Amino acid sequence: MSNIFQRLNGRRGNSAPVGSSNKTPDQIEDELRAHFAIQYPRFAFQGLLGRGAFGLTFCVVEKLSANRSRRLAVKRSVQPRGEDDLRNEIEWLQTLRGAEHIVRILGHRDEPAQRTGLRHNRRNLTRRSRIQDALEGLTGPVVVLEYLENGHLERLYRRLIQYDQLLPNRILWSFFLCLIRACVALAYPLNGTDDQPNRLETVPADGRAPSMIEHADLHHANIMIGNPGNGFREHDLVPPLKFIDFGRARKGFQGVSDNIMINLIARHDVRISRWITTYRGFRTKATEILHHGNGRKYPTLDDDLRDFLARCLADEERDRPSLSTMLRVAENAVRTKTAAAFPGNSGETDRAIRNFLQKFIYDADNS
Repeated sequence: MSNIFQRLNGRRGNSAPVGSSNKTPDQIEDELRAHFAIQYPRFAFQGLLGRGAFGLTFCVVEKLSANRSRRLAVKRSVQPRGEDDLRNEIEWLQTLRGAEHIVRILGHRDEPAQRTGLRHNRRNLTRRSRIQDALEGLTGPVVVLEYLENGHLERLYRRLIQYDQLLPNRILWSFFLCLIRACVALAYPLNGTDDQPNRLETVPADGRAPSMIEHADLHHANIMIGNPGNGFREHDLVPPLKFIDFGRARKGFQGVSDNIMINLIARHDVRISRWITTYRGFRTKATEILHHGNGRKYPTLDDDLRDFLARCLADEERDRPSLSTMLRVAENAVRTKTAAAFPGNSGETDRAIRNFLQKFIYDADNS
């Protein structure tokens, strides 16, 4: 479990009636626009957010009160394979609900689209029930997710390359902790309910075996950036990362040839399995960032992070730290590595970190 950045192929198989996969993307958009405009005025359809090979994601604004609203992400499929993926995603997101570093599912629906008495008693509905009710009448699988306005890591990755900018160490440690927590969520799913708030993912103390759930399609574009705060001190300064797109998720493990953290540091795709060297008595795939590899390209990289990534990417499983050790080390680094831990580096102050986040994430365009 300690090799946390894995990708697989395959998904749980399901069969269900054909729905939106028979329609073109424009027809799906027109259907959703009319659906919310005519039947559910509490929800305002805004338009397309993203387009994948087998699915579409749209933005809908929910009016909560006279002066409050929130954005939602509504996801639909465009091909039969997309319907299978979306049903698989809905299933897994319900299993993982409650984890802060997994995108939160807020509602979902699949055929048959059968009316219930709920529509006639809306005053007694909770916010989440209203979302569920608003999907009534749509055919095929559809899911509503929390809206993550700060884009995905792919956008940040491109901007780092564009401006020839290295990530500050405090952001790297924070992102590493997020990735670890998301993998803890996969290993020990919370199975939360609609009314339970998110919480930080931890390794249970009872010694239970991990679930072996695998994301199966983890890359920069499937990791979104949330908003800072939300009651978690470790995100007072740096926003959380959240795994999205669980259409290919399944149980099982296989190795991969790249690594999210190494790529973020290097700002290019590093095939880590092609450059394995010996470091402090063990063989590691982190050669790109080590001093005997290309470490000179990353002169400001925290040596503690350099060393720990080398251990996490050890070629032999026996040389890697456990998931609980990874979590403990990253938690401690985020808590203790303040600006004082990097004397002479003005890019690690709170003010510098906020300015960095503003420029590269919050004010970034969508290009």
